[in-house]
Amino acid sequence: MGNRAWWKKRIWITLLMMVLCYVLFSELGGVVLFFAGVFGLTALWMFGRSWWRKRRDRRRREEETSARERAEEAALNRRREAFRKARYTSEERRRVEACIRQSLGPIADWDLGEGGEGPAIDVALVPPTEELPFWKAVTVGAGACILEAGGGQTVSQRAELVLALPPDWDAAQDWPGRALRGVAWNGLVTMGFIGYAVYRSLSLTAAGFAGAVMDLSFSGLPELPCAVRPEGGGVCFCWTVPLLKPELDYLRWRGYENLDRRLPAARPWADPRRKPWADGNWFQEDIAPFVWSEYGGRVCLGLEAGRFYQELFLRAGLRGGGEDWEELSREYLRHYQPEDGPFVEYACDERTFFAVSEDREILERLALGLADLLRDDRVGAWRLLAPEGRR
Repeated sequence: MGNRAWWKKRIWITLLMMVLCYVLFSELGGVVLFFAGVFGLTALWMFGRSWWRKRRDRRRREEETSARERAEEAALNRRREAFRKARYTSEERRRVEACIRQSLGPIADWDLGEGGEGPAIDVALVPPTEELPFWKAVTVGAGACILEAGGGQTVSQRAELVLALPPDWDAAQDWPGRALRGVAWNGLVTMGFIGYAVYRSLSLTAAGFAGAVMDLSFSGLPELPCAVRPEGGGVCFCWTVPLLKPELDYLRWRGYENLDRRLPAARPWADPRRKPWADGNWFQEDIAPFVWSEYGGRVCLGLEAGRFYQELFLRAGLRGGGEDWEELSREYLRHYQPEDGPFVEYACDERTFFAVSEDREILERLALGLADLLRDDRVGAWRLLAPEGRR
């Protein structure tokens, strides 16, 4: 309906242009001049209309961007002011410190903050204990700030930050306090919350890290009880795990769950001298038991059939040969990468599974997806193999 109205309007304007041209040029006579005037005025009108619409749309976008920036700046100023004024009462601080001693151990020393633009965030240093055999650095003061939720609302949950340090860490070093204060500023003022996210700050960079992730617990780092505030609500304790550059790249590619899977063996202590938990070999490690290779401008994904996940195939009534793995791969592509199926070829026999593609990205997604499915969702993999799952 809208198209029809637009064409009617265009036809009437063109007829009006023709009449106007006839009046202007009929006395001068020439049919060629008449039609040239019609087309010229019509083109001029269409160009002017297009120019005006683009100008109007650009002005609207600029106004929307300006309004959004003003709103963001206002929210930032509100968070900065709330952060600057935040202070624990003496009873609140006593309860937070008591919770630290009960959950983490006795406080051996303090790294006292200077305040400045924000609250005086002190950092308690807790030596290794039998339950947690490593040093802990814990903020006391960040939880005094009320977090801002979406829509300008506030949430009652507040948070302090905990950093795990190596057992042989030198307590004379002061970078953990600077790093934790920088993360607190970034979370509370810049982002408006403390929770699972990737945090960056100059203090982390100066300490040799590319960023940090935060959560209530990680593999190897237990969830800690909250400190109960006198007026109700609690102050939780979030573990802050600094990441080296290869680990941050791995997190962006593979996500938090796969990063967390690597932590138990890695011991997630904040040590910039340690070996990265994910190095250049992470791809081959994550796609195991598949093997990646390249030949003649093509990428290949291989597997020795009959050695891995045999119970899965037997449950589906299959022997687990190379052709069965090919069937699993085809069904995975059909369900999860339907547009990529035609770009993967197979050369399989009873003992070998072999998938080939000229598109590296497609085969990488297939390799990681199949490996994750087999490792984390055996039921989902079986459904792909079962006859009722292939209908």
